[in-house]
Amino acid sequence: MHDRSGFTLVLAVAAGLALSTLPASAKKPTRSACSGRYLVGNGKAPLIGGAETPDVDVVVVSASGVRIGSGCGLAPARMRPLRNGWKVRAEWPACGGFRKVRLAATISADCNLLRGRLKAKTARMRKSFAATLSRCGDGTVDAEGGERCEPPNTSTCNADCQPLSPGVTCEGQRTFETIQNRIFTPSCSLATCHGPFTQGNLNLQVGAAYASLVGVPADNPVAHAAGKIRVVPGDPDVSFLSEKLHGTLVDGEGTRMPGIGPALSDTEIALIDAWIRSGADPTGTAPGAPCLPALEYTPATPPPPPPGGYQIVLDGPTLQPGQEQEGCLWIPTPNPRDFYVSKFEIALNPGTHHFSIFPYLGSGAPQTGVWQVNNFGCFNGSNLGGNVTGAPQAPYFVDAYPPGIARLLRAGTYLGLNAHYRNDFSVPIQIKVWTNVYPYVGTPAHIAETLIDLSSTFSIYVPPFTQGVQHGHYVNETGKPLSFLGLSGHMHFRGLRFTAWLSNGTKIYENFDWAHPGGRGFDPPYVLAPGAYIDYECLYDNGVERTVRHDFAGNPVALVFGVTTEDAMCILTGAYY
Repeated sequence: MHDRSGFTLVLAVAAGLALSTLPASAKKPTRSACSGRYLVGNGKAPLIGGAETPDVDVVVVSASGVRIGSGCGLAPARMRPLRNGWKVRAEWPACGGFRKVRLAATISADCNLLRGRLKAKTARMRKSFAATLSRCGDGTVDAEGGERCEPPNTSTCNADCQPLSPGVTCEGQRTFETIQNRIFTPSCSLATCHGPFTQGNLNLQVGAAYASLVGVPADNPVAHAAGKIRVVPGDPDVSFLSEKLHGTLVDGEGTRMPGIGPALSDTEIALIDAWIRSGADPTGTAPGAPCLPALEYTPATPPPPPPGGYQIVLDGPTLQPGQEQEGCLWIPTPNPRDFYVSKFEIALNPGTHHFSIFPYLGSGAPQTGVWQVNNFGCFNGSNLGGNVTGAPQAPYFVDAYPPGIARLLRAGTYLGLNAHYRNDFSVPIQIKVWTNVYPYVGTPAHIAETLIDLSSTFSIYVPPFTQGVQHGHYVNETGKPLSFLGLSGHMHFRGLRFTAWLSNGTKIYENFDWAHPGGRGFDPPYVLAPGAYIDYECLYDNGVERTVRHDFAGNPVALVFGVTTEDAMCILTGAYY
């Protein structure tokens, strides 16, 4: 049996070899259609007038169609072989402010040169151009194609047109994790964008972004009707996410993203494209992905003091790299009379885990003007919750109240400035926070209060190498309706998810980012009736996906409540009247 099997295999291989040696006339050769990124320069760019690409434009040809970098998204293409190359035809109903845009082009037999004519009949726009196939070493830095430098093989540029930057490396980095931490979380998953409110049914928060992107149809009606997918593994040119970042959109597909804040850099967009091109792996490292520069520490810019209000400054200690610290600074209230507050504006140096301002609830007077290390939550002032303003976990935060609602600063009392910082930078950082207190004009109808529910946080227990859910239960026991302006949740490093539900089982809040949790606002306020409740839970991970908690001897230990980010907390927070 073994000999016969081997003999048959040899015959099959021999037959294959014999077929491969048949003369050319015996079988018709097949030609693969040209594809690639064709760069347009020499004064012809941009192809679509008014686009912000004055020097170089790109025509991308793929099996999925053709797109033009300066404003025409992917369109189906007709390709027909010629004796000396390929004929290409494509048409866009509308793009770049023009309607009925048509491309007629030819590509040389070696696929290196594309000559084309672009016209829009209704606008009498006609443009002839030539474009060359983009490749490392052609003298043009194709940033969208992943190149970072030219020419290759120099003292500053490697053979793949990537910079040789000492101390900056992405080897071993998980590409999608980098995209999440450096791009999605700070730029996209804001509360009003693709965070808790999931604009366009797109959730880019930690733990939700991948499942919301890869293989998922676009939610935009025009893109959805065209069959577009947010991320198509292996092909950024047909991925709607890439089109939104590059701005190559047709009418009705919305605007370039991100819509709030600064635009992404070419390197950040190229990183996302490289991740998609390599297969959109959730955990791997994308070959050829550009490296983002190391995080730089930039102190916050102090805001000007508010007119008619007060500016409170926490000028705290300096932390060395890797150091973590929480403390409290008590100060007298700055207002000589009771003061209604319409808004708090807070600017913080980077590195904050939280910042809160607490009222003094103890007897006598606290020690003022001294930073008290390890005074967690300003508890030595008999504070058991109820802060004056929100607890932002971002470099800038605004806590504003709708008409008729204000906070109250009592005159002649004290405020505790509570900050928790962790230095993940390579340089020393300072705990420093500026808080602008804006006046409320007139007398408000309601005074806002703070919810800090501690009912479940102290009993957290997750054994090593397991995941555990900590349940919380807040009941309105005040005997009167509470009108909630917003809700949020507080976790630490090993927290994967915070979820809250109403009494009827409706999910009212969810967050996947322990470090920068978004809040959910309610307009109009959500009314929690007397006796009604909010259930909530925190999913914690102790050694399954996150690192396991260790004791000082290096032994794995259970995860329990504690005040550092290495410990655990599960706290429901909110504002109400």
